[in-house]
Amino acid sequence: MSFNVYTAEYAGVPNHEAIYIETNPAALRTSEGGRLYHVTGNLLQGMKYDPRGSMDPEFSASHVPGTKKKIGTIAKEDLARFETECCQAVPAPRAQLTLGGKQLYPGTQLYRCGDWLRDVRS
Repeated sequence: MSFNVYTAEYAGVPNHEAIYIETNPAALRTSEGGRLYHVTGNLLQGMKYDPRGSMDPEFSASHVPGTKKKIGTIAKEDLARFETECCQAVPAPRAQLTLGGKQLYPGTQLYRCGDWLRDVRS
């Protein structure tokens, strides 16, 4: 058995990006519909890897319409390996700004949730 894998965006400034794996098509409107793989937090405090059960992004009030895009499929038996070898292998973004908005690491680009997602996919 294989599951569909998507990226999706949720409203924010900038938008929040995540990977959604649809594990239970019969329950898409509930947190049993699939798994969301993403980092949560902010550039002031840093972020943490936060996988969780999730409804289909299209049923979320904060989902940005048109941003759910299928990027492939994954075999059920590969889910644990995806989590450890892909998601957990990429460090979550660290704190990068002060309260005043000054960069803690001048000369480096800010690393946000979308950057983390792209590194997980590569």
